Amino acid sequence: MKNQIYAIVTFFVIVYLISFNQKVEAQSNFPSLFPDRIILNLTEDPTNSIAVTWRTSMDMKEGFCEVVPMTPTRIKPEDIRSLKATTTYVKYEYKEEPVIQANQHSCMIDNLEPGKEYLYRVGTKDYWSEWFEFKTPANDDKPFSFIYFGDPQANLKSEWSRVVRKSYNYVPDCSFMLYGGDIINRANRDTEWNEWFIAGSYIFSSVPQVLTPGNHDYDGPTLDSHWKYQFTQPQNGPAKVKGTCFAIDYKDLKLISFDSAVEEELEDENGEALQTQKVWLDSVLAANTKKWIIVTTHLPFYSPKASRDNVQLRKHFQPILEKYNVDLVLNGHDHSYGRGMASDFSDTPSIMYVVSVSGPKLYDAGDKDWMQKSGGNLQLFQQITIDNNMLIFKAFSADGNLFDQFTLKRRKDGTTKLLEMRAD
Repeated sequence: MKNQIYAIVTFFVIVYLISFNQKVEAQSNFPSLFPDRIILNLTEDPTNSIAVTWRTSMDMKEGFCEVVPMTPTRIKPEDIRSLKATTTYVKYEYKEEPVIQANQHSCMIDNLEPGKEYLYRVGTKDYWSEWFEFKTPANDDKPFSFIYFGDPQANLKSEWSRVVRKSYNYVPDCSFMLYGGDIINRANRDTEWNEWFIAGSYIFSSVPQVLTPGNHDYDGPTLDSHWKYQFTQPQNGPAKVKGTCFAIDYKDLKLISFDSAVEEELEDENGEALQTQKVWLDSVLAANTKKWIIVTTHLPFYSPKASRDNVQLRKHFQPILEKYNVDLVLNGHDHSYGRGMASDFSDTPSIMYVVSVSGPKLYDAGDKDWMQKSGGNLQLFQQITIDNNMLIFKAFSADGNLFDQFTLKRRKDGTTKLLEMRAD
């Protein structure tokens, strides 16, 4: 009898272990000894530094980044520079899904030369990534392009992946990729971040990513904890929004992100995030010496959606943008496309506002007077080129067709002239 009971218990233990192992194997977002989710981020001054972040299992107590100048032959050990990363234990929890425990590693690669190509890898001991390439911007006025994405948000692996990969095929030498928020759909859900990293794969490890958060990247008043540890973005914004509000100088461009999703979408006019970001934005723009100014934030100043209108955003931030002649504002949130020049404070609008979406969560575009071009139910990406006195904007649909384009031309007096271009 005892043997029978022992056999039955053993059977059920084996069944349980097999079931458990299958669940673990199916849970593809668990970290391992090898680095994954390797991502580059721009620093405040990308001509001489770049940031890289990655993840491992908790067994890897430290991490290193090795960097070497680009070479046409095999990498020589004596040419490698090794940098130790900052390693932080993290624990990600979301409802009933398995808890994810990992070590996040962040490293600043500094002392780089402008306009140079480099190779790098991350890891330690016998657990290294492959070697990736990146290039620092040169101190010149030669043209450069970057990619802009409105909200990725949904079906990231299955349907957003084709957009980021199509954009990279179209602009393989893009300087960086910029996001207008709502990177995932449910804040703190690690399985969605896993899909986002799968969608971008090695692109994220080779092309710097610049991200501003959206409302879906917040869980109520709290920013998704992944942001602080899996991205290493500039820390030059106000204390309340460090890492989500920042400024970057890239060649002749001043690129600014401010956080319009914080504090319940800046609902409180006396809120710390709203007031400190206004003061900060004014000071950054007052000190600007760059020819072109582009601002990104999640909420649209002017919405394509018929039922939405962010009056408070315009009230507090639009006068600052107009005071310092900002050229282009890039937004997301409304899951359709709209662009046009508009103003609540001037009879001669000068700022081009663009709202776009890259993910498959799509809406119709409304019929609003501010829009010079609109479109609904389209996954899009934008190529933006700075070429001396020209800002060239092209919006492509997910199948690679040109949907919209225009050019802003800088006049001698500093103002811009809009040149409408046919997209067909």
